[in-house]
Amino acid sequence: MKIFLAIITLCAWVNAANLLTYNVYERTDRVDVMLSFDAPHEGSITQKNETNAIILTINDLGYDKMIEKSINSEIIQELTILPEKNNTLQIILKSNKNISVVASKTVDGFGLRIRSSILQASSASQNTALQTPSSSTSAPSSFELVDTRYIIVIAILLILIALMLWIKRRMAFQTTNKPMPSRSSWLFSPKTTNSGHEVTLLHKKIIDNQNSIVLFEYGSIKYLVMTGSSNLLLEKFQNGEVKDDNDFEKVFEENRRRLDEYLKLQDTSKQQNSYKDKASADYAPYDDTH
Repeated sequence: MKIFLAIITLCAWVNAANLLTYNVYERTDRVDVMLSFDAPHEGSITQKNETNAIILTINDLGYDKMIEKSINSEIIQELTILPEKNNTLQIILKSNKNISVVASKTVDGFGLRIRSSILQASSASQNTALQTPSSSTSAPSSFELVDTRYIIVIAILLILIALMLWIKRRMAFQTTNKPMPSRSSWLFSPKTTNSGHEVTLLHKKIIDNQNSIVLFEYGSIKYLVMTGSSNLLLEKFQNGEVKDDNDFEKVFEENRRRLDEYLKLQDTSKQQNSYKDKASADYAPYDDTH
């Protein structure tokens, strides 16, 4: 059992870090004690306050010397480094004033900074506590200014986005209800087109890639026209027979058979013209000179 405990103690001693160097940096408002290790320190640090002294106990840290160093400072007058058993090191800071001690490791764990500074008097701390609200009310903090500016920028962006959406919807509405230019001389005579009436598009339905059915109003008359590869007037309405989408769909279905027959005849004529062009191109006149 003793051998087992000895092996555990030896492994802990091997894995523990060792103190290499120490340095003392004196400032007017603080004293820093910098410790450097040969390996990352992973042990714990405890603090004990005594009369005119503060003791820091560092576990898992080895050192083979005892050091006593006098410091010519109003904050700390003496520094003692005292090795203890089981890889424990004590840092004793002696002072004749009420001081605060803060120990912080470096990022890599190879160092430790022990900073000592004088505690302010309770009356001074009360005065600063009383002055803090007045100063905060007289001048806003930088965080409040940043938050206010951020909110203002977001509000301006939202207003701009809403304005752009309104303009886009307005332009789309005007484009949809834009009156058709009266350029169709095949449907209106010059006298009629100069009468001052405007052509207004009411409904439109696409039949195929080339043809569409359009219902538009000119004056008091509504015209149902097929536009595309050829222009064909289907019907005229004068007494408000077509008022909404349902009426337009009904009129479209009534003229569907007529449209299909017309498109078939149109395709047949195109095929015949294509056949004639091909036959005339393939025909070669006979030359009887030979």
